[in-house]
Amino acid sequence: MNLKLFYYCKSKLLVALTICFLSFSFANAQTITINGNVVAEGQPLPGVSILVKGTNKGAVTDFDGNYTIDANSNAVLVFSYLGYETKEVSVNGRTTVNVTLQTDLSTLDEVIVVGYGTQKKKELTGAVVQVKAEVLEQTTTSDIGAALQGQISGVNITSSSGAPGEEANILIRGFSSLIDGQNSPLYVVDGIPFDSDPQLSISEIESIDVLKDAASASIYGTRGAGGVILITTKQGKVGQMDIRVNSEYGQQQIASTFHNMTKEEYTYLHLLRGALNTDKSQGGVDGDIHRNSSYFTNNTDIGDVLLNDNAVIQNHSVNVSGGKEGLTYNFNANFFQQEGVFYNSDYKRFNVRSNTKFTKGRWTITTGLTFKRDDKLVPWPGMMNRIRDYQSFKPAVDLDANTIANISEVSTEDPTADWRLNEARALANALRSIKTEENRAGNSHAGNIQFELDLSDALKVTGRFGITYNDQKWVRIVPRYDIYNTEGNLINNPNNVTSQRVTDLTSSKLTSEQFATYNKQFGNHNFTVLLGTSFEKSENERYQLEVRNNLNPAITVLDNYELIWDIGSGGQDFTRTLIGNIARLQYNFAGKYLLSASGRYDGSSQFGEDNRWGFFPSVSVGWNVDEEPFWDSFKHVVNSFKIRAGYGTTGNDRFSPYSNQAVVEPARDYVFGSNSPSGDLNNAGNEQGALGTTQLEYANQNLKWETNVEQNLGFDFGLFKNRFTISADIYKNEKKDLLYQIVNPPSTGVSGAFRNTVFNVGNMENKGFELAAKYNHRGNGGFSWNVSGTFTTNENVVTKTSINNPIIYLDRGYISDRGTREIVTVITEGYEAAAFFLRETAGIIKTPEQLAEYRLIEPSAQMGELMYVDQNADGAIDDNDRVYAGSGTPDFETGLNFSARYKGFDFSMQWYGAFGAEVMNGSKAYSYQGGVHRDLFYSWTEHNTNANIPWYNGNNTRSYRGGSDFFLEDGDFVRLRNLSLGYSIPKKLLKDIGLSKLRLYIQGQNLWTITDYTGFDPEVGGNGLSTRGIDQGRYPLSSQVKAGIQLQF
Repeated sequence: MNLKLFYYCKSKLLVALTICFLSFSFANAQTITINGNVVAEGQPLPGVSILVKGTNKGAVTDFDGNYTIDANSNAVLVFSYLGYETKEVSVNGRTTVNVTLQTDLSTLDEVIVVGYGTQKKKELTGAVVQVKAEVLEQTTTSDIGAALQGQISGVNITSSSGAPGEEANILIRGFSSLIDGQNSPLYVVDGIPFDSDPQLSISEIESIDVLKDAASASIYGTRGAGGVILITTKQGKVGQMDIRVNSEYGQQQIASTFHNMTKEEYTYLHLLRGALNTDKSQGGVDGDIHRNSSYFTNNTDIGDVLLNDNAVIQNHSVNVSGGKEGLTYNFNANFFQQEGVFYNSDYKRFNVRSNTKFTKGRWTITTGLTFKRDDKLVPWPGMMNRIRDYQSFKPAVDLDANTIANISEVSTEDPTADWRLNEARALANALRSIKTEENRAGNSHAGNIQFELDLSDALKVTGRFGITYNDQKWVRIVPRYDIYNTEGNLINNPNNVTSQRVTDLTSSKLTSEQFATYNKQFGNHNFTVLLGTSFEKSENERYQLEVRNNLNPAITVLDNYELIWDIGSGGQDFTRTLIGNIARLQYNFAGKYLLSASGRYDGSSQFGEDNRWGFFPSVSVGWNVDEEPFWDSFKHVVNSFKIRAGYGTTGNDRFSPYSNQAVVEPARDYVFGSNSPSGDLNNAGNEQGALGTTQLEYANQNLKWETNVEQNLGFDFGLFKNRFTISADIYKNEKKDLLYQIVNPPSTGVSGAFRNTVFNVGNMENKGFELAAKYNHRGNGGFSWNVSGTFTTNENVVTKTSINNPIIYLDRGYISDRGTREIVTVITEGYEAAAFFLRETAGIIKTPEQLAEYRLIEPSAQMGELMYVDQNADGAIDDNDRVYAGSGTPDFETGLNFSARYKGFDFSMQWYGAFGAEVMNGSKAYSYQGGVHRDLFYSWTEHNTNANIPWYNGNNTRSYRGGSDFFLEDGDFVRLRNLSLGYSIPKKLLKDIGLSKLRLYIQGQNLWTITDYTGFDPEVGGNGLSTRGIDQGRYPLSSQVKAGIQLQF
């Protein structure tokens, strides 16, 4: 009985103890409310994401860094913020948890965007570089390229022009094509490809990832030959609404000046010195003075008239983002304006973007909608040469007047009336050119939607669709300037013809991509497999109408002009289609041994049936040496070390549409007696073509892909806990079957602008070395700084040309010679693409012996003229005497970036330099030939025999030929691209006004350039291969100073 009682009491005790234990455990795991504060470097940190580990429950810190979250008392909170180390903290029953975050110096866990996916930086095997938004936002510009200059090794970025709204020219690892305008990279915005710069505002962008090597870019097949720029726009984050406003306003000034002679210098050169050199009589000198009295009355600096001092530049943006679990949003609006530093130039752009992301169960739907409106006022392309050509003795011009009255004192009673009439006509024509303007207005609409379905933890399918539509209207108006004499009579001016050209351009593009991604881990084996398809179709239309002879200059509607039948209207439209099949395998073993292999099979409508399809494979490997046990003894210094190697192929199909087909169009090219458009047979002496069809282009069914084959070897180091990182790459790429337009001989019957046929003409090679280094220093007392630098070399050589075209003269690579053009860039085997081939000069003729010897080559040579070398000793100076003289491509480039922070202050500067390039100073050649350059004041004469400037006599410009090395200059330069100083108001002072951030700053761009180049800017080249290194009188670069404010609510 007692035994039963014992067991009964024992069982009751065990039950009681179990209940107490469970009650205690439950009490310790109950849900509690946790409060806290998050700081970094002693300052509250707003926007920090707090997540309860293992759940979807989260919160975000407010502008004071405070947060509140409900969690189990034994939960673990995960604190994360961009640029800071993620930190996990155990609650352990506490209701107050304060956290200090440290700056993240390690970049190995950064997520890098690659084609059709993402990878951790530690797992990358290709040459891929990421630039984040905070770096891009240091530069105020309308162009992505300008913001990237000097930031990435292996990427050459030059300004195509200083005109407002002009895009920079981007080359990734050298030239990829011989066709002008087709060396640019492919742009991909949130997965949607663009063949040209999508013109996003910098405020829209979260990050930019650049795929430099073919192993990385081959996933884009036909369009990856020039590299790929992947742009990720800003997305919303879970948490309360975040509003950011940035506004800046500044002014610009021209960074250099013109070198025209003053009135006194011009008078001496053209009148007095001319009289001395020709031994004119006093009467002859008096006659010159009488006929040129304006030399002594006017002193016009045309640059002052046309310069827009303190031209405005402004940039304003608003970004709103936020969301809750399952739905996030981001809205961005931006307005940018840049007035031109010269007359008749301006640019305005307005961008709006809306991104949303919806998540429900296994579904994720992402959408993006954008709209862009831009208005660009473009001056006449020859305006800069008009300025250089404008003699200082000419009258000052009134840009608001439509007539020239009494200015030249044209009178029938004046014995010099003819001369003065010619002067007035020249002035009228100059003003017509200066006041010619072209307004380019455009709208761009784009939308994309992406569906993601997680079929399992390992398998995900994605469907992505995008559509873009662009419409532009260009209106170019050439005004009229009437000339009146002193009696008020209209003077005839045969060149005074008004005209208006209206061009409408529309384009649309549809993109559809579907792919599946399988990601699985088996022990130490990690696999990611991608299979997909891609379809693109683009349509383009162009319509143009030109009219002349405006009946009333004040009214510029088309009905107020006379339609000229031989100008009339015209247009074209074309369609391009691209289909691709994609496959990729990514593998790593224990994060130590890495492999990536991909292939893309593309079909393009650009080619005939026999050459329409191309396959572009790639493979790359990597080895994280620091994961090996034997590296442990080095980790205290070199804590990360990776070796990468890759081989890949890409293609190019970007050239004129329908080049593989014969093209015909209606034209009046057939003469049968006296035809006229009106059918008037009475005009027997005025034969005009009858309407028919004519062939514009010949078919070339043998066209095939341009192919790029590239090899890459890279090394990545991280030292001192990744405070100091180094990345180095060496590469070699071979461009095969390069496409180019070859001029058909006249015997083919095709003529004009369409007399070219596209052929595969040769091969080209680029090889180079890239180095990027960065050091981050985090000191005590709130002081931190970092410095980064890039170094790039690229050696380009043409390795093969067509037997039928061993030397190709590039039509656009010319120097103007007063109505004629001398081509100075060529394609030929053994030299750089667009190498300079020039006539070599041998100094000035200074002695009678030199004159006698040189007259055996040039019988009419005079003392003081320039001598040219007869390379082939045939007794004549012609194009056969041209020799290699370098190129406009630099041998190496450098970039240096420095930034520092101390408490609320921040400072940054960016330098960029290019070395080894030559520049053809075509603008100087033009000014020399026109007799207006100040150098000519110091040219050779019998009284100035030690001069280095050839004799100028006003008639013979033989010494100033554009195609000689006399105008070839050293193009080395170093430029202070950006300088910024800012101050952020302490957060504790902002609490009462509802702000989490208020930063004031001043910024300067292009403030200082160190160079020996005598022109406006050594960074020249336009937007193509042909003009690289040629100063054709382009719009000059401006220096800018701005002040701004940043607000965050």
